[in-house]
Amino acid sequence: MGRADLHLHTNLGDGWISPARLVRTAVEKQLSVIAVTDHDHLDGVRRVEEVLAETASPIQLIAGVEVTTRSGHLLGLFVRKAPKPMRPVQESIDAIKEQGGLVVVAHPFGRLVPSLSRRKIDELLSTGYEIDGIEIYNPSPANASQRAAVRTANAEWGLAEIGSSDAHFWQHVGAGYTQFAGATAADLRAAIIGRTTRVGGQEQKPQRLNPGAYVAQCAWSWFVDPPRRMLRRRREAHAESRRREAHAESRDRAATTELG
Repeated sequence: MGRADLHLHTNLGDGWISPARLVRTAVEKQLSVIAVTDHDHLDGVRRVEEVLAETASPIQLIAGVEVTTRSGHLLGLFVRKAPKPMRPVQESIDAIKEQGGLVVVAHPFGRLVPSLSRRKIDELLSTGYEIDGIEIYNPSPANASQRAAVRTANAEWGLAEIGSSDAHFWQHVGAGYTQFAGATAADLRAAIIGRTTRVGGQEQKPQRLNPGAYVAQCAWSWFVDPPRRMLRRRREAHAESRRREAHAESRDRAATTELG
């Protein structure tokens, strides 16, 4: 059975894990597959991809993102581009699906961070929106108290069971994981689609850190990462505008050449 941690944050987002440390710890934890899921961007994915290539690591990487929707957070797995944040959750699901990605509900019913409620998930499923998996085991404080309620609800929904760490510190990488038949990212994708995954990590509580570490990470998340995300979106919008202008100029030149 392969083991995957599908919810990981790097220091290119609001986590405190460097890409190199993330890869090293994932190897130590004997993970087969990891998904980097920083909030609303893929910069961490690209850097971890570089580290994996530099170290010839056997671990396989899934390009992921934790999308901030108006109803709560979603994980998009196997994506090429981060959906725009703060949209209706329905639009975020469509944006993930349009690029062949899988949709996983992060820390469902959570009360400490923006999370999808049972009512919202019921609404999405009843109106035909495709959700592939749901975090049954997430050891972070984000939804630990809701674990039994999530499991009970998923007995009705039948979504793929996902275990993940939601790690923001290297000590928590692999504290929750998803078990699947095989060892590759493709095997994992097939297991999620086939609803054959199982959760792991409950056998051992995550390592407790000094309270100051949590306070510092929260401060980083609130005051440092949001401005970086805003600047990143502005750069991306500017780059997209320049691409469109270049495309329009190229099209105009081609039209002029044809007329000539």
